[in-house]
Amino acid sequence: MVTLGTAGLVAAYVLVALLLVSLLLFSRWPWQLKAAMVVVVSTFYIVTYVSIPMLLGWPTDDGLPRRFNLVAVYVQEPDKVTGARGDIYLWVTDMLAPPDQSVPRSYRLPFTPELHAKVVEAGTKLRKNLPQLGEIEEEEGKGSVPLDTTRMGQKSTRIEFYDLPDPLFPEK
Repeated sequence: MVTLGTAGLVAAYVLVALLLVSLLLFSRWPWQLKAAMVVVVSTFYIVTYVSIPMLLGWPTDDGLPRRFNLVAVYVQEPDKVTGARGDIYLWVTDMLAPPDQSVPRSYRLPFTPELHAKVVEAGTKLRKNLPQLGEIEEEEGKGSVPLDTTRMGQKSTRIEFYDLPDPLFPEK
């Protein structure tokens, strides 16, 4: 499949706008129909503008996969001066997905001090080349971290990070 990127998308919308203008100027349709066409096309422009960031790799508020490989972390702490609530960003790959479909995805989680501590520790291990495995735990567990449930109806879950075990290679 051929993708043209942002330039192709802009060119397609310019073409649609030119077609609409030519229909409006040179057709004998009633003005109500012409006005409706302008409203419909403008609505689709707005819908596309709002939808594009999710396609370009912006972080999602969807739930994390149940088991995931942690690729990278970024923590934006709350700022009392500006009132920013703070977020924790995790780049993960789904461990249960087939290998050819396991591409990293960015997830945004609400900031909590407990989750912050766990993520910083996992990030430190990542920088020391110790791969990290994350796991969502639904039940209460020792050392588990509750997440805020105020954003986008996210359920309260618990995340644990583990060192990924070394692969077992056969003896030579």
